[in-house]
Amino acid sequence: MRTSELFRTCANEHVAAAALACIGGKLQRRVAAAARRAGVTTGALVARLVSDYDRKASPMLRKILETGMFRSEMPILAGLRHVVETALEDAWDVSLEVVRHASGGEARRRHWEARTGPLMRRELELKALYS
Repeated sequence: MRTSELFRTCANEHVAAAALACIGGKLQRRVAAAARRAGVTTGALVARLVSDYDRKASPMLRKILETGMFRSEMPILAGLRHVVETALEDAWDVSLEVVRHASGGEARRRHWEARTGPLMRRELELKALYS
């Protein structure tokens, strides 16, 4: 399962920080601000959020994660984005409203798509990270 790989690799704060840096953008700024408030490193916060997701996410939310990762070109980054956003919002269960008003997989697809954006920074931004 791809989710197992996500939970195992991003439990390491250095790997989690590097993956978040690849995602970049608003999510990285949001996590950095939350980490400063908590007095921890960004990687430590992401590792904690991944652990929280692994413990608290509902079975439906786990299925959404697995399905979304399966469809993505970069499954770990897509999964990490979903996990971190869910954990930051404390949204451990899929809304019954979403499930009620959509048919079958449509609810899962809409929930996943609503949380995803570009998965990686642009090439110029990445060069600045390692220059």
